[in-house]
Parts: sequence; structure tokens; C-alpha cells
Amino acid sequence: MKKNYPETEEFFTKDTENGELNSPSSQIQTDGTKKTSVFWRRFTCVALAVGMFVAGYLASDLQYDSGLKTLKRIKNQIQNHYYEEITDEQFYGVLFDAVNDELLDRYSSYMTADEYQDALSSAAGEWSGLGLTFSTKDEQGNKRLLVKRVAGNSPAETVGVQAGDYIIGYGMDESSITFCEDYEQFYAFVQGVEKEQNFLLKLRRGGQEYTLEICKQNFVENYVFYRSSTTAFSFTGKDATTLTARGEPLTSLDSETAYIRLTQFSGKAAKEFKLAMGKFKEEGKTNLVLDLRGNGGGYMSVLQEICSYFCKGESGSSLIAIAKYRKGQTEKINSKNAYYDDYFTENSKIKVLADSSTASASECLIGCMLDYGVITYADICLSERDGVAKTFGKGIMQSTYPFGIIGEVDAIKLTTAKIYWPKSENCIHGRGILPQDGAKTVTESYEKDVEISQAIIKLFS
Repeated sequence: MKKNYPETEEFFTKDTENGELNSPSSQIQTDGTKKTSVFWRRFTCVALAVGMFVAGYLASDLQYDSGLKTLKRIKNQIQNHYYEEITDEQFYGVLFDAVNDELLDRYSSYMTADEYQDALSSAAGEWSGLGLTFSTKDEQGNKRLLVKRVAGNSPAETVGVQAGDYIIGYGMDESSITFCEDYEQFYAFVQGVEKEQNFLLKLRRGGQEYTLEICKQNFVENYVFYRSSTTAFSFTGKDATTLTARGEPLTSLDSETAYIRLTQFSGKAAKEFKLAMGKFKEEGKTNLVLDLRGNGGGYMSVLQEICSYFCKGESGSSLIAIAKYRKGQTEKINSKNAYYDDYFTENSKIKVLADSSTASASECLIGCMLDYGVITYADICLSERDGVAKTFGKGIMQSTYPFGIIGEVDAIKLTTAKIYWPKSENCIHGRGILPQDGAKTVTESYEKDVEISQAIIKLFS
């Protein structure tokens, strides 16, 4: 779960370079006494300037603790005397890598200006490429290009690539198709193709092979998909907020039930979810299957909006999580509103699909639903992944601190708090939700809708 704060701070305090103190003096040329007075005034000004320089240097140096002072001396000696040139970029790059890889947990890191900008673009759902996520090896370790997820509103979704497809070849035209399922080789090929330049993908779906034309493009990802037994909608357009009839109905649903897949708590997900729930109400549905498989979390502000639909029995803003920080501080995190009664009845059935990639904000949403009595553990179905059925188990929160507000701004993202569910104060970090809690399980399958349909049968039987 990521949480952005507006505070800024400096990572290192740089030495101030003091320039010359130019203070013109009027010379009084009458007698020697006056000239002597001018001399002493000049001497005093020079002494004052030198004193200010020394004081400034000492004050600047005092800002460093002993470790940073030593580090500064080491850097100076290396750059002055080492037999090969070591640039600032190389020196600090090694330090930043060590901080990221050796000191901090896997969720924390220093980000360069470019990386921070990429993170902001990701938060807004802005991407460039094809919009595909792969499984690159099977259980025996054999290489494969199995499409695990197709980003909504992406070039891949637009041309018809589906989760469960295998990419078996690629090339610029039919005569140059390379049949290969090695991810590194495929990645190198795609990287070498210019943006907006068409090329071919050879796919295997079931027992049939297909050839699709595709190109890399900039796109804004759609994170919400709506399906019923007779309709299917997702979000398209420049900002991925246009509700569009797209995809295939989910025929394993009954006439009272809708299915919503939420793939991430990012971008316009909150607005998309609101529109999807509007379609839910318009179609007169009362039951919901919420699919959080593969949803690794996202931003607290989006979670606050979406939790508003699942705080049963509440009116107005409701507690959805508690953040507990290292020094004992706690922060109560509330929903933006309470919409449960606008969409559901006392007899409504809500079910949740999850897997080992269901993490962070997704697990927090499930915890909120459990604590407010919207679901029980028996209403959760866990899909097996590599023979294991569980959610990921991430009950911690990250905060991002940019070092500035204009220009090329770098930043550091840090794990800052543990997250606890609102009423039970359960923290699932390192554990996740398990079958022994009472959740149902279903066997892994990448055949179209097979896994979903099997889960629906188990959850509603």
C-alpha cells in the first residue's frame, strides 16, 4: 500500500559556496589620520569577511553527523587520489544501491528523479508498451510466454490478446516470424521496435493458433471490469473513464449477480468502480462477485473510496484501517462515505476471489469487509498458485517523501507503519488469509473463465 505525503526534505545538506563580500568604501583623503582610519576600517571589513567565511564553513560542517563527515572525507580522498576517476554519480550510485538492497526492506527504496517520475506516472495509470504480464516458466521450469494479465485499455487488449494465451512467435511480418517462448529474447525484440510501429504476435489459444498485429503505445490503464450473465463492460478512452461494452458475458452467473474485477488501487480505479456499481444498480443486481486476484494493492486514497461501498451498517465516514508507527503513534484511516445501503440489501450475497498476489490494499479491503460483516471467510475463494492457496500477507504501509517540489525531484519510499483491520485489529503481515481460516479453494487454471466459474460454483453452493 502506498501513501503519498506532501512534505519535502533535503537528503544531503550541501556546503554553501561563499563568494566575495564586495562592500565599496568612500575614501576620505584629507589627512593621515583619516587615511589611517580608512585602513583600519578596510582591515576590519576584511577580517569580518574572513570570519564570516570560517563561521559559515564551520556551521555547514556541523550539520553533518560523524558518519557523514567521514563519508565526505572518503569521497574527497578517492576523487583526489584514486588512480581511476570516480564520478559523483558512480560514488553515490553505489551508496544508493546499498541502501536499497542491503539496508531497507523490499518495499522501500531511494528513487532517482526519473524513477520518481515513473512512479507518479504509474500512480496515474499512465504506461507505455503493450500491456502484458507473463508467466515465464511452468512448474517443471520450462520456458513459456503465458499471458497472465492483459492491462485494460492497452494495445494488447485492443487487438484481442487474452489472459491464458501463449505467445509462441513474433516478427515484423509473416516471413520473419521467430518461433520462440523465451521471455528475454521476446523482450529484446519488443525493445528494438519503435513506438507505433506494427509487428506480429503469434498466439496459441486452446488448440488453435492466431496471428495478431500490434504496436507499442502510450495508454492509461483501466483497472475495473464489469460482467453479468448477459453483459460485459470495461473502460476505454484517453483517460480510461468511458464505460464501454467490451468483452464477453460471464455465463456462470445467475441473473441476480454481477462480477467486478479490480486489478489495482491506482489511477482512476475509484471513479471506474463507482461507474461499475452504477451499472450494477441499473441492471438490478443484488449479489456481487468481487475479483481481487492479482491485485497487489495501490494507494490509500483509492482504498478509502472503494471501502465506502462495503461498510455495512454505517453512515458517513467509517473506520477502515489503523496504521501503527514505530514510535507508538497511531492513525485512524476512514472511508470517504458509506454507500452499502444504496446498492445492497440484507439478503445480498457478496463473494471475493483472491490468490497469492492479492496483497496490501486488497487484503485491507477484505479485512474491512470481514470486520463489518459483509462477508465471512467462507465467502472467500483462494485460487491455488504453484500448489499454494493464500493471499500474499502484506500488512504494512509505504510513505513516499519527495526531496523538493519543482524541477527534477528525487524521492525516497519507506515502509512506515503496520496496518491493522478496523474492528478486530488483525494484522495479516507475513501470514495472509489461509484455507484454515475457513476460505474455500480452487485449482489454478488459465483456461478462459474456468477458474472463475469453478470458484462461483463453490461459493454459491
